[in-house]
Amino acid sequence: MYQVSDFQKSERDFAFIIDKNFKSQELIDVISNVNSEIISNVDIFDVYEGEKIPSDKKSIAINVSIQSLDKPLKDEDLERVNRLIIDTVENKTGAKIRS
Repeated sequence: MYQVSDFQKSERDFAFIIDKNFKSQELIDVISNVNSEIISNVDIFDVYEGEKIPSDKKSIAINVSIQSLDKPLKDEDLERVNRLIIDTVENKTGAKIRS
């Protein structure tokens, strides 16, 4: 069942350098499963191959919506989720965050 939250939604953008053959949907699934209670949406908004990206890799830019149904999220909650997303993606996919 779809629920609407009374609490403010935060959006974060991430870009990962990942193996060219890695399926974008798998990346969405990995991020969605980091914390399904507060990650409400994961969208890819850019896939880039070319200059400054190794030829066997691609850059995938992702927008993540983070929102709690129970409470307002503090900056430290958001930072913890950001770190968890990056660590989980790097550990499960071999991707690296693009700085």
